[in-house]
Amino acid sequence: MANALGIVSPSVHCFRRRNRAPLGLHGSEKKTAFICLAAADGGVEGRVLDSASSRSYRPRAVGMGSKLVGCGSAVPKLLISNDDLAQIVETSDEWISVRTGIRNRRVLSGNETLGGLAVDAAKGALQMAHVEAEEVDLVIMCTSTPDDLFGCGAQVQRDLGCKNAWAFDITAACSGFVVGLISATRFIKGGGFQNILVVGGDVLSRYVDWTDRGTCILFGDAAGAVLVQACGNDEDGLLGFDLHSDGHGQRQLNAPAKDDDSNFISNNNGTSLFPPKKSSYSCIQMNGKEVFRFAVRCVPQSIEAALEEAGLTSSSIDWLLLHQANQRIIDAVATRLEIPSDKVISNLANYGNTSAASIPLALDEAVRTGKVQAGNTIATAGFGAGLTWGSVIMRWK
Repeated sequence: MANALGIVSPSVHCFRRRNRAPLGLHGSEKKTAFICLAAADGGVEGRVLDSASSRSYRPRAVGMGSKLVGCGSAVPKLLISNDDLAQIVETSDEWISVRTGIRNRRVLSGNETLGGLAVDAAKGALQMAHVEAEEVDLVIMCTSTPDDLFGCGAQVQRDLGCKNAWAFDITAACSGFVVGLISATRFIKGGGFQNILVVGGDVLSRYVDWTDRGTCILFGDAAGAVLVQACGNDEDGLLGFDLHSDGHGQRQLNAPAKDDDSNFISNNNGTSLFPPKKSSYSCIQMNGKEVFRFAVRCVPQSIEAALEEAGLTSSSIDWLLLHQANQRIIDAVATRLEIPSDKVISNLANYGNTSAASIPLALDEAVRTGKVQAGNTIATAGFGAGLTWGSVIMRWK
């Protein structure tokens, strides 16, 4: 396949078929006891050991379908308008809105954290689904900007009170929520999990160069969540999906690690410096024109592949919900798929690009305002740094 203007490697096809063997039900139910041992000094807290050893294990039904039964979202209090940005960089509301469709964004302030936003979003999803925190089996935290270098999934699990849940983080930038959603359905089908929280959240304001008008106008902070629940195969809400990655495009969108050269004396004898230099991350660097070209080419192909797997056509879609990166990308993909504008969900103008949060944030607003109804079929796609991209055809409830 032709190279997407030097972004997507010629060896990687944006469109492909995949054959998956169906997973059958396993009749046997096996319970396994696990013992956790910890060092006396600074070891695992006693209450964790107690809860683990006394936990009542539920039988796992493997091969189940999955459905979305709840959603929630949270955004910071501080609103930054285009006019506000015009006070610090050479830009204007018209310049930004015409090129991106963005007029406002929310940014962390005060004592707000990504973890706090994630917890609030997840609580909304649990409340809508009528599921208690103790009933959650897994928390998947999709973020590239955790509060801690080692991730924050476990902290979200702790703060929610999901004492019976495992938790981990997924780092896939703006594709993160789609990857997390697909992962959740695989844990249900292959692992017998019952209730899984998928949280997408990012605070890219921490890594934005606020003097660069090419990037600072784009990004905002937010979190969104969905509750994915096991169901019979006749109710399965995941109809088809498609995933891709190509590291050749990393140069177009990145925030690489960088060494801090301060307070280090050069070693002139050729030996390595020790201890190593302290590292941090640079601000987001993006070739907007090339990323735009990549998205409008590969995203429609990915959605078409997912539709083919689902046995559907674009005319079967009730709603198109894309990662909220740029309104021109959203419009171009809708045109390619021949989906009318009144079937396209977009809240980009109010929040900007919130990375892994953008899809669940927009979904939550659309559900709570009555736009998305039970039984609606939604085509959604994430795309961004990596480069990674993927699509899901799903049914709401």
